[in-house]
Amino acid sequence: MRRDLVDLAARLSAEGRPYALATVVRSESPTSGKPGNTALITPGGGMHGWIGGSCTRSEVIRHALEALDQGEARLLAFGSTSGRPDDVVQVPMSCSSGGKVEVHINPVLPPPVLLVAGSSPIALALMRLGRAMGYTTVAATPEDEALADAADEVLDDLAGAAGRYAGRSAGAKLCGLVATMGRSDERALVELAAAKPDYLGVIASPTRMEEVRRVLAAEGLAEEEIARVRGPAGLDIGAESPEEIAVSILAEIVELAAGQRDSGSTDASTDAGAPSSEARATDPVCGMTVSVAGAPSSAFEGEPFYFCCEGCRDRFDATPEVYAASSAGGAA
Repeated sequence: MRRDLVDLAARLSAEGRPYALATVVRSESPTSGKPGNTALITPGGGMHGWIGGSCTRSEVIRHALEALDQGEARLLAFGSTSGRPDDVVQVPMSCSSGGKVEVHINPVLPPPVLLVAGSSPIALALMRLGRAMGYTTVAATPEDEALADAADEVLDDLAGAAGRYAGRSAGAKLCGLVATMGRSDERALVELAAAKPDYLGVIASPTRMEEVRRVLAAEGLAEEEIARVRGPAGLDIGAESPEEIAVSILAEIVELAAGQRDSGSTDASTDAGAPSSEARATDPVCGMTVSVAGAPSSAFEGEPFYFCCEGCRDRFDATPEVYAASSAGGAA
């Protein structure tokens, strides 16, 4: 891996920004990408590095953005149509010269943030267990020194959480937990809800939660936002001690995240900073999906067509009626 890519990856990681690494793991001539070639793709679709020419570039970027959105790695097989495991993504090879290449895409996401409001033994247990699980732990307005020491960061003003986290980049997960134990629970929930967390929970009894929801509605919180509040927070595992309750809450967070991955859904709260849905089209010559912006293009009978490279466009222009007959051509 080139030193400039290592430096770029280190800088993005330090800034808490996501990126994807694409690495050529196998190739068969004639292809320009060779095993070990690596590129870094940012959420905006920018590519840094080298994994081959235009025959693979657009598809690698497209799949890298999907991997960032879904948080899962994938292996692309260009030009390979048989004899591969089901979990390998088959991609048409657009190069007329042929060749095969396999590219592994690995999303690198910032660690999730566990933001806990309130000072209590449960809040302290959440800080300690959350850090052990790889979360960036943030204590909001902690009242005791032990809680502040256990957190990675301290937030002096919970109201500032919205400005700090609502515009976070794609893939940056935020989990908010109110552990104020009945002291201004509703105000803390309203302030945390403004940060659009992926998980929002409160430690309260079922009876107390009825009052919390009534007050939240009176405060003007939307019905769908109130419905997203987990209360009592945590899975029902019979937890009693602060540590057991913390385990049940973190287990609920893990379970919900796993359910979103399995369903392929993403929460609207992660839309901020996500790559825009630019127009795409299918190259009528090779079948590759390409970004319309900046792609070579042509027209036939008033219909626009877009291509992964100049070579495909030249082949189309030679006999446009052949390729247009099997393709709708336009952007999606």
